[in-house]
Amino acid sequence: MLLDLRETVRNSKPIKYTLITIIIIPFALVGIGSYLSGGSVPPVAEVNGQAIDQLQLERAYQQQRQQLARMFGGQLPEAFANESLLREQALQQLITQQVLESEVARQKFAVGDSTLGRAIRNLPAFQVDGRFDSETYQTQLRASGMSVAAFEQSFRDDTAMNQFRTGISDTSFTLPTEAERLSALARQTRTIDAVRFDAAKAAETVEVTDEEVAAYFDENKENYKFPERVKIQYIEIESSAIAADIEISDEQAETYYNENRANFIVPEQREISHILLSTDEGDEDELIARLAEIKTRVEGGESFADLAREFSDDIGTADLGGSLGIIAPGGMDPAFEEAAFALSEEGDLSEPVVSQFGVHLIRLDKVTAESGKAFDEVKEEIIADMQQDEADREFFDLREIVSEQAFDNPDSLEAASDVSGLEVKTSDWLDSDTNSGAVLSNPRVMSAAFSPELLDEQLNSEIIEVGDRHVVVIRVLEHEGERDKTLDDVRDQVTEELKGERANEVLTLRQEAALEKLATGETPSAIAEGDEFATALEGLVLERQSTELDGRVVSRVFALPHPDAERVVTEEVQTSNGDLMALRLVAIEVPEAADESDESVAVESAAVSAGANPQLGNTEFEALLESLRESADVEITSSASP
Repeated sequence: MLLDLRETVRNSKPIKYTLITIIIIPFALVGIGSYLSGGSVPPVAEVNGQAIDQLQLERAYQQQRQQLARMFGGQLPEAFANESLLREQALQQLITQQVLESEVARQKFAVGDSTLGRAIRNLPAFQVDGRFDSETYQTQLRASGMSVAAFEQSFRDDTAMNQFRTGISDTSFTLPTEAERLSALARQTRTIDAVRFDAAKAAETVEVTDEEVAAYFDENKENYKFPERVKIQYIEIESSAIAADIEISDEQAETYYNENRANFIVPEQREISHILLSTDEGDEDELIARLAEIKTRVEGGESFADLAREFSDDIGTADLGGSLGIIAPGGMDPAFEEAAFALSEEGDLSEPVVSQFGVHLIRLDKVTAESGKAFDEVKEEIIADMQQDEADREFFDLREIVSEQAFDNPDSLEAASDVSGLEVKTSDWLDSDTNSGAVLSNPRVMSAAFSPELLDEQLNSEIIEVGDRHVVVIRVLEHEGERDKTLDDVRDQVTEELKGERANEVLTLRQEAALEKLATGETPSAIAEGDEFATALEGLVLERQSTELDGRVVSRVFALPHPDAERVVTEEVQTSNGDLMALRLVAIEVPEAADESDESVAVESAAVSAGANPQLGNTEFEALLESLRESADVEITSSASP
């Protein structure tokens, strides 16, 4: 129906003009300003009394999506496709931006007109051949949809904020004593003795009965639930799938090849030199006779380039020995071009040639033969491109049709299917624990499927992008909340968890005993002797970036206080895989700094050298920004979700 209406309007001028009149009347009565401003847009947040509206959030969200897509080659990875999370991040960035703008205004940072103009003129995007070009400036701004005034105000604000930031980040410095201390801490090593108890090995020896497993399950059954799940209907539109069904004949492909030959073939190119005698300098017949004499001199062995410098009236090429460089068909005066392309061998000279510029003596300097790929070499590529081009057109038409029909008929996908000819597919149960494929387990699809609009109001979704030119529209058929799992569902999991807990209890007792023995000076080897789960580590030297142990263990070791004659420093830790460790800090040493001519050392030294420290400045700026955020009056008035 909508397609019939659209065709009727398209083919009827009276209807078109009537619709245009209807549209113009509100603009005339209300004023175009209210339309352009969008009316009253509700704020999503207020920062120190300044509103952030939904339009600002939408722009920030779209910019963030585009930036992420560019980072990953144009395709947004599934891990970054959570719309709610991206909107929340965009909102937080806007809040931080507003906080910063408020502080910059409070401290009266400003940029004068001359400074602003100089900064804009120095932007490479507005330069041609290294110089500011006003036409390029205007064109670039028009292409981005921004007026000159809006751009200059935005750039003025950004420059003021950059002054504020660099005033902090570029003025931070490290004192010599601080640099020496930081360098020493970076080089510091710590030596430990330790006993490590293998949790997995211990769990293998634990025996549990069915009754114990059942009892453990009953005590912890709230931890064992199936996630909520849905069944959905969906219509999928994928350009690549459409392309696979499009037939392109060899004849069509060859026609495309011939029509777009320049994309596949580089035509013959010729490097040409000439001597021009302008008709302003004498009679045409006289000039022809003079060039004939010059030609004779060249054929007699004189240098063409020298004669061009002496006689040619073409001031642009005379100093270059008459060289015109490479010429291609269609780029020169017809008579000149015909004579130039009639020459066959490098070094050949033409007869004097009359053109609108005067009389020429032409020399062929070099011929580059036609090159490229024959049709048979690129046939498959052309067919694939033609299929994809046609598929893309059909894809966007289908996308528009399905979007319109799904919106106009929000309680069913049948209308969209009938008009588009696309199948309505039905999924099996979908949940967060099950991988149902790239489309149905796509984070954006899952997010929409469990949204209130689809669950509670039972509406069709909007078009959901799941890939490059690959979209779906969905609706929920069935929904089930969380369900309790039975013991049979999780018996193996419960058994392993129970064994792990029992093993941990046993190892904890051994860890505590080992810790006491280490505190009395006993060696790890003596402690581990006879213990099937224990491994001794003696005299293990750790650096801050050591990988011999978990990062969390290394961090704990470097957080311990210095041992001394009166204090033995011990610690108990658990590794990321569940192993338990009892350790003793034996020594703390600071090796001498290596030769700074060593490149690797030079890099490290630069990070802690005395003097200006931009890295520290950036850290200080982030700390200031966080402080300003905490002290700002921020009120989020609505969700970041659309």
